[in-house]
Amino acid sequence: MSTSKMGKKPFYGEIDGMLTPPSFLPEILREAMAFKPGPEDVVVATYPKCGTTWTQQIVTLILRKGTPFLTAEEYFDSLPFLEMTTMEELSALEKPRCIKTHLPFDRINFSPEAKYIYVARHPADCVVSFYHHTRFFPIYLFTDGSFDDYFELFIKAEVDWNDYFDHLLSWYERRNEPNILFLTYEKMKADPRAACFQIARFLGDDHYKNLVDNDEEILKKVLEYSSLEFMKKTVNEFWSEQFTKMPSEDLLPRNPVIKKYTELMKQAAEQGHVRHGDFIRKGAVGEGKIKLSEDQLQKLNERILEKTKHSDVMNLWKTDA
Repeated sequence: MSTSKMGKKPFYGEIDGMLTPPSFLPEILREAMAFKPGPEDVVVATYPKCGTTWTQQIVTLILRKGTPFLTAEEYFDSLPFLEMTTMEELSALEKPRCIKTHLPFDRINFSPEAKYIYVARHPADCVVSFYHHTRFFPIYLFTDGSFDDYFELFIKAEVDWNDYFDHLLSWYERRNEPNILFLTYEKMKADPRAACFQIARFLGDDHYKNLVDNDEEILKKVLEYSSLEFMKKTVNEFWSEQFTKMPSEDLLPRNPVIKKYTELMKQAAEQGHVRHGDFIRKGAVGEGKIKLSEDQLQKLNERILEKTKHSDVMNLWKTDA
């Protein structure tokens, strides 16, 4: 049950009507929304905690013929988060580029030339993962926050990137665009091999051919280096190094969002907030059904009915969750 109507809230920013992580800057976010990707860009789009990092890892491995990033510097320098990246940084990247965004469809500058991969995840699992994600980053000042309080905010669309359902529906309605590949986290987890083939086909015949040639050697690498086990040992450490420890001074001039993040980290530390848990946690399917109380499941179902009554979007999970 919820602790109270006035429970603890994470610390958010707000830009143009959208709640954001507190480190975001209006000028960078507006540049992100105006950015129009080109024919050599692959954009991985999700609502937070719906498979973004994993999908981006698969895409990058396919583009790099199975070669993973092995340092945090190489990883973050090569995999831009659109809402945190300056146009100068983005322009300096070699193509093809794999760009991550959490923007809903109506906030992007859609390009028919680029390729978009959208990943959806059942809201019951999303809310649990998003709660742990928020506690992982000290700048939210929520490392001691309760799940009950967070759930109430999620249901009321009072978390960063606003409403889960509005975000999902904005992309679902465009799922049949020829340059959009619409996936679910649950189907990817059920058959990662099939997901890799599906993504490679979408990226182009050459990428698909690479996976099936030479006794599927590249496919084996893609599967190994995008596995939960490998990513927990590597990508987890990259995120911890970059975002839960005080950034080094040489990073500050490069990106104004990181500069603001550093200031917020110092404030969080002064208030006793330190990292809680790991960025990549369980990668599980069905955790929401275990974590949510009966009352919370009922509230979530009511919210689903309210938000999706004119859509068949929840059919995505008829057999998945």
